[in-house]
Amino acid sequence: MVKKSPVVLFFLACCVWVHAAMAVSEGYQVPKEEIAQLVDVAPMPEVLLNEQHVWMALLTQSPTSEQNTEIGVGYGDLQFNPTTFMRLGLTTYSGLSFKHVATGAEVQVNNLPAGEVYAPRWSADGRYLAFILLSKQDGRLWIYDIEQRELSAISRYPLNGVTTEIPYHWLPDSSALVINSAINHTGEQLQSVQQSPLVGPVVAQSHGALSPLKQTRQTLSTEDFAQYAQGQLIKVPLQGRPTAIGGPAYFHHFEPSPDATNLIVAMAMLEAPQQQQTNQRSLANHPSVWQVWGMTGFALYELYRPVLPSEPATGHSEENTVLAAISAPPSPPVRSHFQWRADKGATVIWAQEEDAQNEYGLYHISSPFKRAPRLFMALQEPFVRMDWGDSNIALLTQAENARFLTTSVINPLAPQRNPLEVARYRVTEATSEQWLTTRNDLGVQVLKVVGSRYLFIRGVEKVQEQDLPFLDRFDARTNTRTRIWQSQAPYFEEFIALLDDEGMRFITRRQSKQEQPNYFVHDRTFSSLEQITHFRHPYPALRGLSQEVLNFDGGDGTQISGTLYLPANYDPSLGRVPVLMWVKAPSQVQYTFHSPHYFVPVDHLGPLPHLAQGYAVFEIDAFSLPGEQGSVAQLRAQWQATAQAAVAVLAQQGIADVNKVAIGGHGAAATVVLDLLANTELFVTGIARSGTYNYTLAPFAFEKQTGTLWQDPQAYLMSSPLAYADKISASVLLIHGYQDRKPGHFAVQSERLFSALNDLGKRARLVLLPESDHDYANRQDVLHLLWEQQSWLQRHFDPLPVIEEINQVPEGLRFKLEPEPQTPWPM
Repeated sequence: MVKKSPVVLFFLACCVWVHAAMAVSEGYQVPKEEIAQLVDVAPMPEVLLNEQHVWMALLTQSPTSEQNTEIGVGYGDLQFNPTTFMRLGLTTYSGLSFKHVATGAEVQVNNLPAGEVYAPRWSADGRYLAFILLSKQDGRLWIYDIEQRELSAISRYPLNGVTTEIPYHWLPDSSALVINSAINHTGEQLQSVQQSPLVGPVVAQSHGALSPLKQTRQTLSTEDFAQYAQGQLIKVPLQGRPTAIGGPAYFHHFEPSPDATNLIVAMAMLEAPQQQQTNQRSLANHPSVWQVWGMTGFALYELYRPVLPSEPATGHSEENTVLAAISAPPSPPVRSHFQWRADKGATVIWAQEEDAQNEYGLYHISSPFKRAPRLFMALQEPFVRMDWGDSNIALLTQAENARFLTTSVINPLAPQRNPLEVARYRVTEATSEQWLTTRNDLGVQVLKVVGSRYLFIRGVEKVQEQDLPFLDRFDARTNTRTRIWQSQAPYFEEFIALLDDEGMRFITRRQSKQEQPNYFVHDRTFSSLEQITHFRHPYPALRGLSQEVLNFDGGDGTQISGTLYLPANYDPSLGRVPVLMWVKAPSQVQYTFHSPHYFVPVDHLGPLPHLAQGYAVFEIDAFSLPGEQGSVAQLRAQWQATAQAAVAVLAQQGIADVNKVAIGGHGAAATVVLDLLANTELFVTGIARSGTYNYTLAPFAFEKQTGTLWQDPQAYLMSSPLAYADKISASVLLIHGYQDRKPGHFAVQSERLFSALNDLGKRARLVLLPESDHDYANRQDVLHLLWEQQSWLQRHFDPLPVIEEINQVPEGLRFKLEPEPQTPWPM
């Protein structure tokens, strides 16, 4: 045996260390700078005006790549973090500043502690901005005093955001806040299953009943959920010591009275008999007690307590049943829609079903809540809501039927006297118009009424398939509208706030295809326009990109539209360009307005970053996704016709080189991508991310349409791209989140499809992102994803050598392929 000197051993050790370091550095890749910088682009700041429209709070969100994925548990339709006692999926902000509307002066808040800002709310006097500061342990209440330029923690109590999405309220007089504190909060961290290595066997047990996987998070029983739901109301004054209000309960609603002396509280009866909680998997749908409390927590009046059936008697004779029915007290009429009258100090109003069929009534009771409730007005249709103005005007909205709502002007002093119907909306369009509000003398939000006659309406109307925001003035005496302002080309402009009583001065949010959104003050008296914010262009590398809506025939007479994006340096005289066609899933729709003047929002997880490579992008959301409608054959025919028509219109427009058209999609849209690659010759390559390719591994995917896998196995087989992988001739890039736990979308879907394509001699590449779930959030993963897509498209679009075939699996993947026997159905 030859002895090696220490110098040689040291040299070999250094080589091994260098090789290991290079291997690590070669794992994650970064795309070109123009694409990479899109990952760290923070969304445009959101603006929150105070009630006097003097100050605006500018709230900056973190880039999507920096937002952490939370670990949560569920209870019915509630999903929350058991460590922080706050719900999941909240819109939070990383930065806070203020701008003075009249002068443009800015105030920076640089001393925010570590955490995220959530649920900011101005006080009625416009001086204080309250918000919840979310940390990894809890959420606590803070305020910023804009006059003194002071930031302070107003409460040391962790908040309970489980049962109410926003667990605090300002008192209307701006003197204090009422919070719901989490009395069972411990701050203990819940560890993710993926972060813990397995130390024992994985055990699965059936329960002898049909039990499809419906949820991916741990679901709590009512008993376990109760410890998270329990809260304690506390009054937190701006000056003085906090005081408890009553005792602990399961609060899912609490609201202070306009005179700041009482509370409406709703407490879920989680302790009710278990048989009464069937399907009551939302806290608000549990049997609940509604009461009026004083600020000490003393119950002044019980608004409603549901009568729960008692436990059945031991004797089941007919005589006992009859006696029980006779002795049982009559059930009280059902009450709902409890709210304070905004124009009174402390008056509660609610809807009540009358004994007569199809008759309803509004009842009210006032402080000190000693007298019996009185009828406010009788209704012929179900009550929806009441919007209060002044002593002469209120708006009553009722449900005409399941499809239409009607709004009428009433006089609160004589509500039954000649209600004036002023609007009729489809239920699906009920939010297309909004009545402007302001603060009354009590500090409560009410309708803005001028001269006991005029109200203002902001809304969006559709003109030739374009959404046009507007501002109208409504005359309650003549039931007429006057158009004050409307958005005009080449801008898309939204009304934000009215600065006077005549509609001559107001704030708008203005944008165009090439100009990012900013805020402006209109003065119609002087025909002037003043810009008050100067937000930067969020992605300079894509400045000047072109957006156009192309309409084309889908093949069966159906009109289909797609949005075509062209790179900033596009020159038609230089010829056709490569095109990335993208199948959009409904969850990928970034905005709701339809306008050719809308500023293009760039999602770094979508296809638009590849505009920086000089390619065109064509987004189409007309593809019906698997399981939505029609048979498999009908869907396949529709997909093929739509794809053929889309490529044809791009060729006719002189845009696309038909030999350089790629297609991509995420989630359910990835299944469409694979189907088109197998059944058409339209595309040179495909990008399929986190899709479902073997529906036999998702046996309940089409349960509502055709049944389960065992009821209609042929439908599941025919919907699976894995079943016809041998027909795929184009190359395909498969990307999947290693941690994907969405039902039917586990990473094994991409693994097995890649295995089949590899064994069939097809051209494919598989990328598993180690830190990502179904929706990619880890920054390193996202950058590598973009690099993979960038490199893949370059190989097919640029004049490079033909892509090499992949005959082996990279060593970094977690599974190992073994030779498999050739079968007609590769699982």
